[in-house]
Amino acid sequence: MQDKEWVDSGTSSALRLLIDDNAANIDVARHRVPACIYHCIIAPFLHFDAPQPNQLYALGGRNEVQQALAAVEMFDTWHGRWISCPDMLARRAGCAAAVLPNGHLFVVGGYDEKGIVEGLLQSCEIFNPAKQSWSRGSAHLQRARWGHGCASLDGKVYAVGGCSLRHGAPPEEAFMETLRSCEVYDPAKSSWQQCSPLNTPRAGARIVTLGSQYLAAVGGCDDVFGRAEILATIELFDSTSGRWSLLASQLTTPRTTAAVAALDDREILIFGGAPSLSSCEVYGVPEQSDSQQFSGETPQRKLEAPPICDITEGRMGCQAITIDLPGPGKSYPLCTDRCVVVVGGENGDEDWDGYTRHFNNVLVYDVKANSWRPQDEFPPIPTPRTALALCLGPGRIVGYR
Repeated sequence: MQDKEWVDSGTSSALRLLIDDNAANIDVARHRVPACIYHCIIAPFLHFDAPQPNQLYALGGRNEVQQALAAVEMFDTWHGRWISCPDMLARRAGCAAAVLPNGHLFVVGGYDEKGIVEGLLQSCEIFNPAKQSWSRGSAHLQRARWGHGCASLDGKVYAVGGCSLRHGAPPEEAFMETLRSCEVYDPAKSSWQQCSPLNTPRAGARIVTLGSQYLAAVGGCDDVFGRAEILATIELFDSTSGRWSLLASQLTTPRTTAAVAALDDREILIFGGAPSLSSCEVYGVPEQSDSQQFSGETPQRKLEAPPICDITEGRMGCQAITIDLPGPGKSYPLCTDRCVVVVGGENGDEDWDGYTRHFNNVLVYDVKANSWRPQDEFPPIPTPRTALALCLGPGRIVGYR
């Protein structure tokens, strides 16, 4: 076999020095290698020329004075801190986001500073983590929407449900409706197409990917602008059949705008939701035989999920995502433990000035321990917000430790 060499000259020497220094100082607080050697030989290689995976993005939303935001903040899982990213090209509340196969972030729909009717957005934006720049998506949604959910499946992005104006109607709230319609974006064709509709209109539902074949639409509200009913139902989309199926087993509590994340390809964590709930549950997707798929058949039972304790204070308008974080007592960037983080949201109670309190503390559920970590363990997000989008993707790391 041919000898393999590092592309950057000097890398081998830097690594040998670093290994030798760590081996000699396992039980010693100080380093043997002088600081000048670290600075001149080792430090130049402790940098990142490409975006690193497992970075958490909070995009858009609205603040405590009900203003739509363009702000984007990324949690740097190498340094354990929030950093500011370039603002989106448009303010977007009630938007949704997913990651494209090339690692770019894709932000879809929402509404801007003009509000949920006149500010309804059909446009999309794309963020390039390497260039740290936003560009307008070349393809618009076939139907403008906010309060929808997005998720990636098999290299495509699905936009599910939400709210929009009726076709051909003037921009007035009386003509807004909750949607069953769903669209799918194919990056290879750079186009949106209609796909199978939901069985029930849903806005405020959360969409999660389960394995390589399914999407789940969890809860939501079936008629935001009429006689609304908060939903306890869950629908499952099978990419093989291209259909949504309404599952027989339901949530223990109806929820909309809750924090929802997939623990694995069979279990879903659900926390909070309107009206400012503090309860939490783990939903087990019904079991199927190897030959049976989710194609409309009535599931016989669902997985029995372990109980989980509630949080002391409820919130709604929050989002959740599964991410690897350091274990208890460990430090960044050693992210080895699977966790669910809950970001953003509001308590739903107006003060004397008509404002609602928005949360900046981030909740962390430890999957292995089946418990919530102390609430001061994760750094608070700099910009409190609700109706935001949350996304896990590559991000540029600045500097070294």
